[in-house]
Amino acid sequence: MFQHGSYSKEVATSIRGIVTAKNPIVVVGTAPINMGDLTNVNKAQLITSAEEAMKYFGGTGDISFTISEVLDACLNLYNVKPIVAINVLDPTRHKTQASESNLATVQQKVTLEKKGIILSTLKVKIASQSEALPAERYHAYFETSGLVTIEIIGEGIPRVDVEYEYLDPTKVNKLDIVGGIDPNTLTRKGFECIDEVFNKYNMIPGVLIAPGYSHEPEVKAIIESKACSINSKFGAMGIIDIPETVNYGDAILKKKELNIIDEDLILCFGKGKLGDKIYHLSTLTAGLMSNIDANNDGVPFESPSNKNLKVNALVIKNSENYEEILLDEEQQANLLNENGMVTGIRRSNGFVLWGNRTAIYQPGGSTDPKDIWIPSKRMFKFIANTLILNTAQDIDRPMNYSRAELIQNSINTFLAGLVSAQKLLGGRIEFLREENSLGDMLEGKFKWHIYLGAVLPGESLHFILEYDPSYQEVFVEKLAS
Repeated sequence: MFQHGSYSKEVATSIRGIVTAKNPIVVVGTAPINMGDLTNVNKAQLITSAEEAMKYFGGTGDISFTISEVLDACLNLYNVKPIVAINVLDPTRHKTQASESNLATVQQKVTLEKKGIILSTLKVKIASQSEALPAERYHAYFETSGLVTIEIIGEGIPRVDVEYEYLDPTKVNKLDIVGGIDPNTLTRKGFECIDEVFNKYNMIPGVLIAPGYSHEPEVKAIIESKACSINSKFGAMGIIDIPETVNYGDAILKKKELNIIDEDLILCFGKGKLGDKIYHLSTLTAGLMSNIDANNDGVPFESPSNKNLKVNALVIKNSENYEEILLDEEQQANLLNENGMVTGIRRSNGFVLWGNRTAIYQPGGSTDPKDIWIPSKRMFKFIANTLILNTAQDIDRPMNYSRAELIQNSINTFLAGLVSAQKLLGGRIEFLREENSLGDMLEGKFKWHIYLGAVLPGESLHFILEYDPSYQEVFVEKLAS
């Protein structure tokens, strides 16, 4: 082509930047959607504010619903967002019919005793009469407590009868939480909805929880499975609760009975109490971890242990009531840690989470530092997720020397940045001949080996004190001079 003049063109930068995705908490549970969006069932819904929590899930006020518990802890205790919530409580299935009779109106108003009322099912009658009042004769609305108030319009009515249906979370079972894929519609339910998170929001789940249900073997199994492989490629951490009725002396045995021995899981003993509110420790641990991550630019290199849980007591359920327990740090709490559990204890710096080890850690178990430390395991997953995300653009491109070098240089730069920020002790990437056979490369398969040195927590600090008699000599010299 003939040219006469000055021209320019752009070429790709020899090293490209590495971007990281947000890693939200993902909770599968129940929500009072009668006060929010009644259609919000088995959907991965992003929440970034209290307003969105109210709009989609009915708010954070009633923590007997597990999603409300998590949103309350994240938004109000730890200032953590975003959160992705998947509600499995279906108003067409998980509901109960009820009625209240001969209710006295005060200033033409009456407040019903049940929470979770589905307003569209409400019928109001004059007491002892069979015919329902027309809709224009009354106005029903939610109080901030979640209770429904009925206000009579027009001529006063001294007493009323009411009928309604209310959401009943006790009808939600472990299979609803586990979920699956409908064979007819191919729609996802329960934990299967987690695979929607990246496709909908370009976020990679960081922590998976199902408070109130995670102690069930089937739920534990799906959390473990999803923590290993989300969208068949990403990794996360799952947080599990020991059953709330298990006392300290039975916790280790219960862990073995439930077979909660896995590097992708964090196992919690006890629940946290703040005032009249009782939170699952998995909820609090997830919120605390995400708060720490946010303060570290989203890099999960720091352990949540010995950080303030923002509650004031550890409790277990005794019969129908919750009983406060106070674990001794050096013996009881450390024994739980030695068996791969985290818990809460009171120390001079407040009521803190106590424990650095994943659920795989126990006497006679794994000693691989990659797997036994919570921050190490999370860093390996974080780095793997980041590399998968950033090399997606290289799939099916010509794997020539320039592209291979670009991949390697970009990742080395990313790792060097983490080392410089003291979030890694060291890291490098190498293309090893022994891991790339000619046959594999002819099949389009290329492997890089990444070496990582995670920053491990100083779990045990020892100080050796010795008397030095030379200081006595100094004393004498000063007096004698």
